[in-house]
Amino acid sequence: MKKPIKAYNWDDIPERELKPGIIQRGFRSDGVMVTYNYLQPGCKGSPHSHPFDQIFMVIQGRVTLHVEDQTFDCKPGTVIRIPPHHVHYVDPPSPEDGVAINVDIFGPAREDYLNIVAYQDDEFSK
Repeated sequence: MKKPIKAYNWDDIPERELKPGIIQRGFRSDGVMVTYNYLQPGCKGSPHSHPFDQIFMVIQGRVTLHVEDQTFDCKPGTVIRIPPHHVHYVDPPSPEDGVAINVDIFGPAREDYLNIVAYQDDEFSK
């Protein structure tokens, strides 16, 4: 017998403070992970890379995304693919723009983020 499918709302998913000023919620499937991120003015993004493919989307507000030597002014509706192993980071939103919300999609699902989706463990048990 197949397990029932569950529906969630981002507002009900547990959150964590990834870094000061960055609040994150996560959701996963077997092959992908999605994070819903609140970026406060003044938050600090640090240059990093990872072996995951990433799709970066801005839902609300405005941020500047740096990918290698390129810079993107991101407003609502912006969507950018960040290939694996590309150094990237985000500048915080300005106080005038307020809180920014972005969604990241990672493939495959990030093993280093499994702790933020532990609430889903019963969906993936055998």
